[in-house]
Amino acid sequence: MYETDVLIVGGGLSGLSAAYHLKKNGVSRVTVIERMSGDAYGHYHRTCGEAVSERLFAASGVPRGCIVRDIRGMRITFGDTDIDIPVKGHIIDRERLLADLRDGADADIVNDSVIDVERIPEGYLVTTREEQYRCRYLIGADGAFSLVRKRMFGHSPLDKVAVVNNIVERDSGPDLLCFEVSSKYPGMYRWDFPSKDGRRSIGYACGTDDIEDHIEQGIRFIATGRNGPVVKDRCCLVGDAAVLTNPLCYGGIGAALISGRKVAECILKDDLTPYGRWVDHDRMFDHHFMEAQATFKGWSEEDFADAVRPFRKGYSLLRGGYAIIRRPKWANVYTSIWVAFRRCW
Repeated sequence: MYETDVLIVGGGLSGLSAAYHLKKNGVSRVTVIERMSGDAYGHYHRTCGEAVSERLFAASGVPRGCIVRDIRGMRITFGDTDIDIPVKGHIIDRERLLADLRDGADADIVNDSVIDVERIPEGYLVTTREEQYRCRYLIGADGAFSLVRKRMFGHSPLDKVAVVNNIVERDSGPDLLCFEVSSKYPGMYRWDFPSKDGRRSIGYACGTDDIEDHIEQGIRFIATGRNGPVVKDRCCLVGDAAVLTNPLCYGGIGAALISGRKVAECILKDDLTPYGRWVDHDRMFDHHFMEAQATFKGWSEEDFADAVRPFRKGYSLLRGGYAIIRRPKWANVYTSIWVAFRRCW
């Protein structure tokens, strides 16, 4: 039996962010259990567009040496219409960030698979294939198919979608995040992001497209639609396990990093309640996003053409207001997409 103060199931961005901030604030007995290692771990975490807003990245308090390039805008394209939205953000090297967090956390990182978790009077008992661990605090950072969520909370995401990410050798400029929307990508989009020099990251939902000239390709599941609490006694969920990814822009890096930081700060005060309140009430996780996504998912080509018509001469807040007034049935979609792409990635 191994004893620790905080046990984190999952060594991705949210789990290592929590470990990093716990260490920075003096919590020394932290254990991270991660089932993947080596090439499999690296490949999984490279299956990502690697984009994060400056607002959320700055708020996360993590090392900034992973920034590959700055982003100055987003371009949403339907047919021959481009809608440009000014934003401030970054493309990061996700593997570099994970390494920096591991080094900064200096936690006990174990390569093993968790097979069960249970509540005991002293805290929690976590059973892996090789060992048992007893801890005061348990953090579920174990992704879209979280075992901690299943065992301790008993709820599941409203939706899971498999996405494909391709790394291709192409011109990395301009510094825009490009999104193509149409009925071909129901409820989603095709993304085309700059990556490291001479490379781009192109992705889409499984079965909606195909890229043949990739130098690396990966598939991962994104969970959306939180369907229950993320705090129960001294156990909590963070990142994808907490289902914090926005269902419209599908941005999850910023929320994962911040959730790890906030949980660490709450553990220092021996009270996870503020973290639960943040997830329940922050605008990033509002239920209107899932409602808008359900509407957006059912759009035909005619609906898309009608929805983008007010923006054929460019994007502005005035044109957005005009679109809402003239097309009230799309009001929640317009508003939710604007908030998601401005604030939630």
